Amino acid sequence: MHASRRSVLPILLSVVLALVVAACSEATARPPAATVAGSSISTDELARTAGVFNTVAGLQQQPCGQTDGATDTQEAACNRFSLGAMILFRLSDQYAADHGVTVDDAKVTKAFETFQKNVGTDTLHSQLTANGVTEDDVRELIRASLVQQEVAKSLASEQLTDAQLQQQYQQSIGDYTTLHVDHILVDSKAKAEEVYTQVTAPGSTLEDFQALAKQVSTDPNAKKDGGELTLPASQLATEFSDAALTLKPGEISKPVHTQYGWHVIYMIDKQVASFAQARDKILQQASTKAFQDWVQSEVGDIQVDPSFGRFDPTTLQVARITSTDPSATQPATSGAVNGASATP
Repeated sequence: MHASRRSVLPILLSVVLALVVAACSEATARPPAATVAGSSISTDELARTAGVFNTVAGLQQQPCGQTDGATDTQEAACNRFSLGAMILFRLSDQYAADHGVTVDDAKVTKAFETFQKNVGTDTLHSQLTANGVTEDDVRELIRASLVQQEVAKSLASEQLTDAQLQQQYQQSIGDYTTLHVDHILVDSKAKAEEVYTQVTAPGSTLEDFQALAKQVSTDPNAKKDGGELTLPASQLATEFSDAALTLKPGEISKPVHTQYGWHVIYMIDKQVASFAQARDKILQQASTKAFQDWVQSEVGDIQVDPSFGRFDPTTLQVARITSTDPSATQPATSGAVNGASATP
């Protein structure tokens, strides 16, 4: 017994319809904006991240990314900036998963609440709505950023031994030393030598030093504070800090020349952070280079849709490719992707 034409027709129609739908879906499917070690970053994910970055940039009254040339657009610049960040986030997440690096939810919440407090809750919500994103999108961006920071520190820890960290500590001791000094500033070496002779005379005290500073120092603040300073050594002129670091409390330097003139320095006190106290800061400083070196070693696993640009391992950002740029000037959520219509 054969099926009638009437019974076969609905079957044929359903098959044709299924093929049309499949073809339509294939036509509307967008290629990923980038692929990182086999993990895709979709254009939808990019759009959300760009919305968050655009929100943050707007709150800071800055552009989201930098345009490159007269034919570039702010949307394309923001997409490139956001995609570059997402590539680093994706790499960091993969490393974190493989090496047990984590960030507590409480840390993410605290960072979000601080950000929200600084910009204002109502202002933040209105900007998020305008950019089509949510608080959860912001929290995810904060989480990814914190993970990247922890990964960078972990990489630095792997690459640097304690001996190397100790060496960096000694080479940058000024970064970890707070100086409490008084100084008298004059415009010639001869005047500075006169000052030195006077303040080192037997029986001379700190009060005498400060009184003389108020009389003769050309430091604008001397008349008010007697030339007193409390600052990290690294924030002072190199010649000044080098001389001060050699002094013990109560000692006075011979005349020291800087770009500002001639100084005589009285060491009141200095506080030096121990290596143990400074270790995290040293790692943080070393982590930037460690992270960049690591990303450059992973660059072969990074593929970017040319319509958005190319990943530049020297800057760790997505750079514009003008030959493929016309489609990239469209926002990631627009109807045109890679120069073709997204509709079937």
